[in-house]
Amino acid sequence: MSPGFGFLKKKTSDFFLDKKSNSDYNQSITDSELLHVIENEKKILEKDLLKDLEPIKTSVLDCLNRLRDSANELEEQEIKVENPQFEPLINTSKNILISSIKKESFIESSEIKNYEDAVKFKSNLELLVNRFGQVGDSHNRILNEFMRKQINKLKSEFDKISSLLKQVTKVLSVKESQINNCITCRDDLILLGEKLKEKNDKQNRLAELSQELQTIDKIIEAANREYQDFQKSEEFLDGLNFLEKSNNKKDEIGILEKNMINRVSNLSRPITKFSYEASKETQGRLAKLLNDPLEIFNDNSEYLKLFNELKRNIIEKSIKIKDPEKTIHQIDEIVDSLPSLSSNLKELKKELILLDSSTSFKNINRLNDLKMRTETCEKNRLENITMTQETKKTVEELESAANGLKMKIEDKVSEITNTKYSITQ
Repeated sequence: MSPGFGFLKKKTSDFFLDKKSNSDYNQSITDSELLHVIENEKKILEKDLLKDLEPIKTSVLDCLNRLRDSANELEEQEIKVENPQFEPLINTSKNILISSIKKESFIESSEIKNYEDAVKFKSNLELLVNRFGQVGDSHNRILNEFMRKQINKLKSEFDKISSLLKQVTKVLSVKESQINNCITCRDDLILLGEKLKEKNDKQNRLAELSQELQTIDKIIEAANREYQDFQKSEEFLDGLNFLEKSNNKKDEIGILEKNMINRVSNLSRPITKFSYEASKETQGRLAKLLNDPLEIFNDNSEYLKLFNELKRNIIEKSIKIKDPEKTIHQIDEIVDSLPSLSSNLKELKKELILLDSSTSFKNINRLNDLKMRTETCEKNRLENITMTQETKKTVEELESAANGLKMKIEDKVSEITNTKYSITQ
């Protein structure tokens, strides 16, 4: 007879005797130590379970060996019947029964080392009993009618196996609740360990984020101070003066270029009609002129030829337009002004390059760089704050989940070991 459950609890409580007070209550223990306690409790329960199952398992295997021996004997026997017409049917039932016994009489995982093996052994034994039952039910009438003696011997073994299955079920039912409590508690302890580790990692990340925020704030403070000091400097004031000159040059360039764009745009219809009669090379230049009028400044001589050719076609009426005199006047304006406009544009761009490359103008760029660096740091600061808030929320959720698990585990361990433990972190 196996020892009582209270006896087992006595054994497990001795495992951490050095960590317990004489009162046997509220003993502090880490989650990893408690996992060891539960694993040890499960092993003791399993040891007792396996001790009870071992003789039953031996009886099952002996029974199956006898079934196979009986099947071999039956296979060699010749069944004689008075009416030959029943002989094929009887032999068929006989062969099916023999084949089933030989095939099904080997139970898988007969070696039982732990609770999981015991459950599997029971499940396989149930399948075996069901299969034997199905074969017997299908051929029951014929077998009992013509092979009563042989069947009675097999039936006795079948009944023994069914009885042994009931014993296995009874033995398991005594311990399975206690062992399942250990398994559940073990799984919860593993999950608790994972959550505590994750919480610890998140707390370390919070410390890193806090350090990063301090560094960002120092950079922002230094950049703001440098920005304010530079705004008061003489270099900055000189830079503003050059920046104003640069902007004025850009405005002049813009006005000049817009003027040319408008002039070419006014001639878009005549240019399009001119392209109908022109060569492919000329068509390409005209299309480029309409798409990018400022291209005219890059190749004055060629475009002057095109405008003069356009003017000649209008005068000769090769191109018919609504107001030829006005169009000719617009062409003359472009042809007459193009050299001076090109020269002015070239000079303005050269002056702009000199201004933008000056030391004073570069000081303005330095100011913009300072401003951009501060804006980047401000963006990083906001990201840091957002990440900090999210990490804190995750830590709180992990803390809540861990506390809930701890309470559940402590209650379950108290039930299993009859000892109150308090899990420390």
